[in-house]
Amino acid sequence: MKKYFVTLLALVTGWQARRLSAAAFPTGTFTRCAQGRHNPSGNEFLNSAGFENGARLTLGQSGTTVTTTFVDQNGLSQSLSFSATTDTVATITQMGQVIPGFKSLCVLGPGRETGHAANMSVTAGALTYDAGVVFLTLTGDLRSDSGACGARSQPQASFWVACEDRQGGAVPIARVRPAPVPQLRAGRYSCSSQVETLYRVNDRDQYVAGGATGTVMLMKNGAKVLARYSDDTSVAGTLHFTATTSTTASAQAGQSLMAPCMISKETGRPSGTPEPVPIAGGSLTMMGSTLFLSFAGTMAESSSCPGAQVAGSLICSK
Repeated sequence: MKKYFVTLLALVTGWQARRLSAAAFPTGTFTRCAQGRHNPSGNEFLNSAGFENGARLTLGQSGTTVTTTFVDQNGLSQSLSFSATTDTVATITQMGQVIPGFKSLCVLGPGRETGHAANMSVTAGALTYDAGVVFLTLTGDLRSDSGACGARSQPQASFWVACEDRQGGAVPIARVRPAPVPQLRAGRYSCSSQVETLYRVNDRDQYVAGGATGTVMLMKNGAKVLARYSDDTSVAGTLHFTATTSTTASAQAGQSLMAPCMISKETGRPSGTPEPVPIAGGSLTMMGSTLFLSFAGTMAESSSCPGAQVAGSLICSK
């Protein structure tokens, strides 16, 4: 009888340990959101990005399933399902999930153009959390009935969201886990950037969208990953990451990127001179052949636009 009791106790204890170690992704409603839509051509389907007043991203979890609902400033809702792999990373559960919110453009001649609703069929997706910021990144195929231009499609499009200011939900619990060896491919990547700024001037919110093209050099040393971004007038610099899974990494604390103030406190115009942007959170994610480097931060008090919120994503490929 004593032997049976000890065996049963060991089984219960083991079950409790597995239960306690289950991935518990931070949940709740995150506001102060920036988002971007990008496709390689930028012609038939429109690229867009920016902070959205009133947008929110709500996360819930049941077991290992994490659900996301992103509501944009127009009230359009997009919902997806992910599977938590760690306390800060979840991956898309099913390929082919469809989300709205994109737009195609039909041009028949000068002054003869019409916009049409488009959807994305998701081919890969990741949800990451770092230092209070949630990053949602997706790749997929765009499809639209473009009126007189007929049916249109575009593969290898992408969508990203970065949100802060969590309200309610589970508080993340830091757990010590073995650092995985990243499978991120080192080398040079060509990137398109989408960098968004929100700055309050004279009691009014000012929104500025920016971005250009540049190059990321990715280097690895065990679980450590270094990304050096250059040749882009909208943002540049070097960030150090630590792998969270084989295809994702989180930014180390206390880092900055360089970017010009898009709305100078003194002139109301872009400063043109790169200034430090202390990074609150950052995520590096490889999905298929696409590398995302997403970040969020606030311009320093000594800058030309103190307190301006900056968020963006680099969409890169070899």
